[in-house]
Amino acid sequence: MIINDLVRPVIGKLRGRSDAAPNIPYWIAQVLLDLTTDHEFSYLQITGPLTNFVANLAEYPLAGYDPNGINGNPFVASNDHRITFVKTFFSYFDTTGTITSGVSTGYELKARDIRVVEPMSKILGQPSAYCLFGDKRFNGKLIIGNMPNINYPCQMRYQREHPFNTTYEQVLQAYGSNVLNSQIAASQIYIPNSWTDIIVYAAAEKACDDLGMTEIGQLYHQKLFGYKDKRGNEMPGLITARMSQDDRQTSFNSRQLRPIVRRYT
Repeated sequence: MIINDLVRPVIGKLRGRSDAAPNIPYWIAQVLLDLTTDHEFSYLQITGPLTNFVANLAEYPLAGYDPNGINGNPFVASNDHRITFVKTFFSYFDTTGTITSGVSTGYELKARDIRVVEPMSKILGQPSAYCLFGDKRFNGKLIIGNMPNINYPCQMRYQREHPFNTTYEQVLQAYGSNVLNSQIAASQIYIPNSWTDIIVYAAAEKACDDLGMTEIGQLYHQKLFGYKDKRGNEMPGLITARMSQDDRQTSFNSRQLRPIVRRYT
C-alpha cells in the first residue's frame, strides 16, 4: 500500500472536499511520522549487523552516518536509517572481538536514563547499559555505559524512522507543492493494514485545521484518542484499542505475581 491509495478515503472524511486532494499526501506523511515515533511497528524494525563496540568510545550517532562525516553508527544496518526505538541490544562476553556460534554467551544491555548512563560512560569496562539522548536529526547520541575497554561483539535490533521517497526536509516543504506531493504519494506505507482507518482519520483531522473545518476535526480527534462522557466514563479511541504485534506477543508472556505480606496484628 502506498500513500496515494489513501487519498480518496481522506477526501471522503473531508465531506468530499476534492480541492484538498493535492495536499493530502503531505498530511498523511505527517501522520505516519507521528504514529511511528510514538508506537512500535514490526514493518520498521531492523536487525543491525553483528559488529563490535569501538574501544574507548562511549557515544555514537543515532543515524547510520554522522552529519559531520566523521564517524558512523556501527550498529545501524544502513546509512539512511535513523533510530526511533531500540528493541534489543545484545553484547557478548568474548574479549577477542569475535564470537563462536552456539558457544559464545552474553547479555542484554539495559535501557537507562541519561543520569544513570552518563557517569558510567566515563569509566572503562564492559558495557551494561545505554540511553538515547537528543534528537536523531540534530546530532542525537546513543550513549553506552561503561565505556568499552575492548571491542566486544554486539548486535542491535531497532525501529527506524518511517522513510519516504523524499527527504524529511522536503516533506515539510510539500504543502502547496504538486511536485513534492506527487513524490510523497508514491511512498510505501510501513504500517499494518489494520491501522489504515487510523491513518485516514488522523490525516483528515490535520486537514481540517487548514481547511477551517474545526468542529469535524474535533470529532475525529475524539474518535482517535478517546474522550470522557458526561458521567466521566472513559471512552477509548481507535489508537488505544488497536494492538500492535508487539502488544499481542507481550500479552502471551508469563508474568510473576509480587507477594504481599501484611503486618500481623
